[in-house]
Amino acid sequence: MIADGAQAGTRSDVPAPRERTPSPMRRVAESQGAPAPARDFDISPDTTDVIYAEDEEVFRETAVRELLKVGFLRHNIYEADNGLGALDHLARMQNEGNISKPLLVLLDVRMPGMDGRECAFQIQELVKKRVLRREPYVVCISSIARQVEVDEGGGNFQIVLPKPINVQFIEDAFQHLQQWWTLGYSRELPAWKTFNPEEIDVIAADDEPVCRLSSSTAFTMAGVQAESVAEADDVDELAECFMASQDGDASRPLIILLGKEAWAASLRSWVEEQRAMGTIRREPFVVCTSVDSERIGASMAVEDFHAFLPRTFTPNDVQWCLEYCRLWWLTRGVAPYKKAEQGDMPQEEMEPEELSEEEDDDD
Repeated sequence: MIADGAQAGTRSDVPAPRERTPSPMRRVAESQGAPAPARDFDISPDTTDVIYAEDEEVFRETAVRELLKVGFLRHNIYEADNGLGALDHLARMQNEGNISKPLLVLLDVRMPGMDGRECAFQIQELVKKRVLRREPYVVCISSIARQVEVDEGGGNFQIVLPKPINVQFIEDAFQHLQQWWTLGYSRELPAWKTFNPEEIDVIAADDEPVCRLSSSTAFTMAGVQAESVAEADDVDELAECFMASQDGDASRPLIILLGKEAWAASLRSWVEEQRAMGTIRREPFVVCTSVDSERIGASMAVEDFHAFLPRTFTPNDVQWCLEYCRLWWLTRGVAPYKKAEQGDMPQEEMEPEELSEEEDDDD
């Protein structure tokens, strides 16, 4: 239910989300630099600048050695231990280095502070605003991958390389970079999708009519269209609403407000079943609205929920929930989600969300 007014020191004291732009991005966005240089299509590893972010020093040293074997030059390789450091290098490299040549960014998917997924998203935000003189080619390095993955669908990366990287993987990546640089070949990135509360579908599921009405009303007050809200009063009706939602517009986010934590296992089972069959078109962003505590935010129970809302929540809490959904929507998958045609992807292609949820301990 919605709390009426803000009281100091209580949950309602939490401010509404605001734009959080890392300082390197602000420097790039605020700078009035020269126009982008003309591309030199005669490229090779020895004239390509590299930004490499990895928090484990042993992996960083190994990767640098492999890059040197391929032909990259040591003074053209700029190292960082997290995504924020990579953005700092990116800001500086807009006016330094081989500016008419490609800029390759290698990001470990999991790092402290700012991981590779968030860093790649921030880079695409700059690309969308057309403020970069040098648009980078962004590559993910993941210990889950067993081969070079193209169109992996799991983030704002052009390709994914297995970790640790070796000469063959780097040569494959550079070949894809050449096609991107000279011919414009690239994959559709999720950061370029739209996110607007007026274009979101919501399913409010709760066996308590008052709670169901409260949660659905809160989201319509936040901008969701009333006709885009469906309600379910038991787990069977929730199943019907979820299945019906799969026939809807896959370019619109789908949020499920779940008032009964006991229904979460069934919902997860339906999603996994559809995913296994390759028939799922709309992955839901699942919010638990039955939390009897003061917590709010991205869920630690990733198997069941993406976010939590306290039982008594405020309009600012709803705005935070939409912000978490926005980040999830713009950093995962592409829209609309569709089953790959025969030959579109490698046989061992990973599921779209594996990169963030199933990294092993070696990463």
